Amino acid sequence: MNNGHLLVAYHGCDISVRDALVTGELPHLDFSQNRYDWLGPGVYFFEGDMHRAMRFAEASRDNPEKMYTARPIVQAAVVGAVLSVHRWLDMTTQEGLLEFSEAYPLMIRSMTAGHVELPENQPTSPDDTDVLLRQLDNAVFKFIHDVRLDHGAPDYQAVRGAFRQGEELAPNSGFHAQTHVQLALRDPDCVLGWFLVPGDRLLSSRELSQAKARVERAVRGRKPRVHVS
Repeated sequence: MNNGHLLVAYHGCDISVRDALVTGELPHLDFSQNRYDWLGPGVYFFEGDMHRAMRFAEASRDNPEKMYTARPIVQAAVVGAVLSVHRWLDMTTQEGLLEFSEAYPLMIRSMTAGHVELPENQPTSPDDTDVLLRQLDNAVFKFIHDVRLDHGAPDYQAVRGAFRQGEELAPNSGFHAQTHVQLALRDPDCVLGWFLVPGDRLLSSRELSQAKARVERAVRGRKPRVHVS
């Protein structure tokens, strides 16, 4: 739970999306709805870390076959957002961890009774050290949201979690190269405003048209997802 203090977060995206958000052409972003999204459905932000957001955007641009985003990223960019979240499930706190741990067996009982196959968390390949496909975690968060809805409780506006990722910075270290804090934002009204990161500028009208055209060409050239959702 948060009392609504301002929070700065960053979203990695194509430069055309960045400009559309900052100028107000695009009012909000659509939820990511992949079954493997580790914090459940929502718009994903990196809290206070523009550089990690850019790494994500660059990874999406450089690996288009993996389809990390619903729409291709052709020119990697970062957009900042000022957020005010009053109700969130914070998985960096004991309160959040307790709610997750209590929801998990209830979800398993419900899925077993309905003869539904249980989801699993798994790496993208046997060689990966990070467990990136979080179908189980995703299912638990969706279960929590559904239960709150069924009982008339206010929906969480965001889910927050710290994710250890990447190589160790030192032997047996608790610090890893791509560790980050992420938010899955569920309420677009929490966004008070979008902004350019220092050093960036808006594209000219001609540059923006060209950027949008490149994205549309990439959309037409896309193949089915590698990560089946």
